[in-house]
Amino acid sequence: MDIYQLRYFLAIVETNNFSRAAERAFVSQPTLSTGIKKLETELGTPLFNRDARKISLTEAGRRFLPHARTIIYECNAAKTDITRKNPVRRLQLGLLRSAPTSRIAALLSDFGKAHPDIQISIKDGAPAQLQRWLNEGRIDLALSIPPEEVNNAQFTRLYSWKYMLAVPSGHSFANRNAIPLKELDGLDFLHRPHCEAETELTRSFASAGINPHIVFRTDQDEKALTYVGAGVGLCMMPDILSAPGVTLLPVEGINIDRTIGMIWPQEKENDLIHSFQMFATSHDWHPARAAIKNLDWAR
Repeated sequence: MDIYQLRYFLAIVETNNFSRAAERAFVSQPTLSTGIKKLETELGTPLFNRDARKISLTEAGRRFLPHARTIIYECNAAKTDITRKNPVRRLQLGLLRSAPTSRIAALLSDFGKAHPDIQISIKDGAPAQLQRWLNEGRIDLALSIPPEEVNNAQFTRLYSWKYMLAVPSGHSFANRNAIPLKELDGLDFLHRPHCEAETELTRSFASAGINPHIVFRTDQDEKALTYVGAGVGLCMMPDILSAPGVTLLPVEGINIDRTIGMIWPQEKENDLIHSFQMFATSHDWHPARAAIKNLDWAR
């Protein structure tokens, strides 16, 4: 299997025509047809249904398509990386699944502008998954809760959050300073199964004899905030999350917090990790709380 055969294959898929595909590939139609025939012979199956009126992929062709695209993409990326004056460096980042999306997006955007030579690849997961990926070398660093074992790990605090009650801004609770836990009994609630403090929250509710009515479960915080704002139900959420139409209130009897930071293997610290650490520790993680909006943190 040769690269030119894959380029011919993709040209046909994109143009849906052998003649136009040959023009796109800068070869004659017989040359293109011969290359595709060799590819099909090697694979042992036709890739196209050759109808008089139209050309379509066979089942084998549909399965082959993503592989061909991936191979061509990687070849082009390799060529670009090798020929550029400043080679691209890659940082494998593990991200806590419940991390605030908007703040992470702002961080990555500014970091990319300041370091165009660094590409970031993101994998999100639960704390145990992130720790395992660090141990296996599948990620360079993780944004997560402090590791249980710190023998071989570095940890730098980024921000802390407290678990609060999210209510619609028009709710009768919204103008109060705090909500007694007992008043939550029997109310409609959204459940976040990916929450790191799920066990503690469940235990606190059960100990107080509080039995909320779970109307929806989701591991997508944006969806949970939208549903809260729409009045579908209340939700216990980190105070770092926010959305228009949603008010966060403390609950008397609930005092649960978390610290989030960067974790990386001590022996693998390098300039990539250091550069990202400088940005992350300077990031305005709680912009809504700031008395003066800091617009220059990433400069």
